[in-house]
Amino acid sequence: MSQHRLLDRHGEVEARLRRMTGGTSHRRPPRNARNLTAVALAGVVAGGALASTVELTSADGLPSQRPGSDGGSGPDPGPGPAAPVASDRVEEPDRDVAAAPQSDGPVVTPTPAVATPKTTAPAAPLWLADGPEAFRATPWNTVGTTPPRMDGDALRFAVSGPYQRTELEPAVPALNEGDELYFAFSVRLDEDFPADGSSRQVITQWKNDSPGSAPVDLRVWNGQLVLHGGHGHPSGPSTFTRSLGPAPVGRWSDVVVRVRFSANPDEGSVSAWQDGEQEVGCYHPPGGTLYPGQTSYLKTGLAREPTITRPAEVAFRDWTVGPTLGSVR
Repeated sequence: MSQHRLLDRHGEVEARLRRMTGGTSHRRPPRNARNLTAVALAGVVAGGALASTVELTSADGLPSQRPGSDGGSGPDPGPGPAAPVASDRVEEPDRDVAAAPQSDGPVVTPTPAVATPKTTAPAAPLWLADGPEAFRATPWNTVGTTPPRMDGDALRFAVSGPYQRTELEPAVPALNEGDELYFAFSVRLDEDFPADGSSRQVITQWKNDSPGSAPVDLRVWNGQLVLHGGHGHPSGPSTFTRSLGPAPVGRWSDVVVRVRFSANPDEGSVSAWQDGEQEVGCYHPPGGTLYPGQTSYLKTGLAREPTITRPAEVAFRDWTVGPTLGSVR
């Protein structure tokens, strides 16, 4: 082929590329465009066909990432190592590339990847009433009546006259300043339970480790289940009463009590739920939830005024203690 004919063919290619890229601008063409020119010229001179698809490359010589590709659609991880440069490459590509020609076909929008939500396993309970060995042997807590008995999955406490009490101590570690735990159980009072009286009838207590009434207890009073405490405070009575709801006479009721233990009234607090409804929300008893310089321990059963003469029975099941609400429900 003569030199003049080669130059003519070169001119035709240049003109065709100017038409494709709107070549009226006098700005220096993007480097990728110069690469395309060189490739097109070589293809025409050799009598071959120009490839119909061209892979765009980034400034680092790596294939450009698009949403949905193996590189994902996350944030730019930063520059990576440069790819090897081919020996016949005219120049490395630049970010300033010519706009791709518009297509008549449908525009496909890649679907963004959906992140898998992280899940956290619920905290495990610290204690479960799953047998007699879950309670301490404290025979002194049964006075004047028969010991507690198991009836299927229920633990039953019964008294038949005055000056009687029957309780058990769950094998839970001593409760100290700053501890926070959730205590859950189902409770049922028998049909003859004297629930309407105003005398003391305690069914669970977070008892101080010295004589006197507890900083926090759960009792039956005037037909209600109530949180009560503080009467035995060392500096003098500092009582409180907060109702959860109707006493569960002849039916089962689910109860959860959260206690943050502290002798400081600003730090100590109680919350309570009955049958899934929060009835007491982060209440701060005036005397705190722990007496100064003491620890507390858990007792459950039935302790009442010695003058009450009517027989009564209370049953518990599903007793659980844990660090979170989810661990006991």
